[in-house]
Amino acid sequence: MDSIDTLRFLIGFVMLSYGSWSDLKTRRVSNLVWIYGGILGSLLLIYEVNSIWEDFGIYLWALLFATFTLFFNSFVDEYVLDKNQVMLWKSSQYIAIFCSIYFFFSFDSNDISKNNYQLIDLISIPLLMILMYIWFYFGPTIGGADVKAIMAISLITPFSFSFTGESLTAFDTRGFPYPFVIFMNSLLLYLLIPFSLAFYNIVKGNLESPFFQIFFGTKMELSKARESFVWPMQQAIGEKVIMVAFVKHKLDSDKEWEKLENMGIKNPWITFKVPYIIPLALSFIMTAFFGDIFSTNLVQPLNSLFS
Repeated sequence: MDSIDTLRFLIGFVMLSYGSWSDLKTRRVSNLVWIYGGILGSLLLIYEVNSIWEDFGIYLWALLFATFTLFFNSFVDEYVLDKNQVMLWKSSQYIAIFCSIYFFFSFDSNDISKNNYQLIDLISIPLLMILMYIWFYFGPTIGGADVKAIMAISLITPFSFSFTGESLTAFDTRGFPYPFVIFMNSLLLYLLIPFSLAFYNIVKGNLESPFFQIFFGTKMELSKARESFVWPMQQAIGEKVIMVAFVKHKLDSDKEWEKLENMGIKNPWITFKVPYIIPLALSFIMTAFFGDIFSTNLVQPLNSLFS
């Protein structure tokens, strides 16, 4: 393992550890955590690309500029910028669009296999960022800090590495781009939460109709729930108390607790505000030692059924 890979891992580990701690304690993470991580990752990426760009061409720098602009776009608030700053940022965005077009029409697909397919790794960074933008705006299960953390990771650890040298891959060759592997492994860890909750509820005897809620929450004293980072899964509608399958993240919990209290509910069903950054941090560590656990245990078995 190269020293630069170790440095990348340490940067990502510190960033995600602090982010997890902050999110767990306050459900907030300062943008500076991801900005500093992204800047350090960008500098290391520039350093590495500088040593290989002659094998590809100037279009590689165009791709990098567009990628960096895409990352920092998630942090720029044009409403707090003065007129000159807005013009400068708008110019950067237009240049990034031009660079994207230039890359699209300039790169040679025959170059992909050079340097162990590193061009695929570099292309996958903006693709993952675009996916995160889409998930944030249209998906109900991810927050801004989670998106920014994943985008920062894509800059910090763009290339595959392993502490063991025998990491799992989805295919016989090099497998998926490394940031995608971290992301997919984090989803696998996140999927373990419902099964853990179901086991806990069964042991505690928290079994009541309609039963689906045992996978997404548990029962908690109402007074304790008011002071915890949880959402109510039970809601008072008129004269009835119903169980909801999906809790709106912008729900006014204080009003819902008050309604439940008025209905005489002392131990409502709740769902935890689980910080996604925690399984993401665990995935970051796990991937460095074991590789693509998600694809090895889910994608390959499913693929074998149809082959």
